[in-house]
Amino acid sequence: MKAMLLGLLLALPLARAAHAQTNAQPLAVRTELTESSTRLVLVAAPGWKINARVKPALELHNGAVVRFDAAQLTPDSAYFAESPIADIPGKVTNVRGTLKASVCSATEHFCRLLTLKL
Repeated sequence: MKAMLLGLLLALPLARAAHAQTNAQPLAVRTELTESSTRLVLVAAPGWKINARVKPALELHNGAVVRFDAAQLTPDSAYFAESPIADIPGKVTNVRGTLKASVCSATEHFCRLLTLKL
């Protein structure tokens, strides 16, 4: 019983930290219309990096999966050196789906899986 209570007390600060992190919005999606498609651009907040080893993906409401990528990575190939992009055919002004990306704080040595509902 004491061990279980101790485990719960130790997990509480971690849960609070994860909740606080969610509110920080380390990632945003910018939409740009081109002549024949809609370009989605992932933009990391200052102090955040987007993990390139786990490519970001957007699952659209119709079940299609759109993967993000960029031409330039950091020298160790761990992070995107420029904002990753993905193109959706046609001009879509209101993209709906679930974005999953791995983001890393510059001050920490691990990444978090971020899920955003668009």
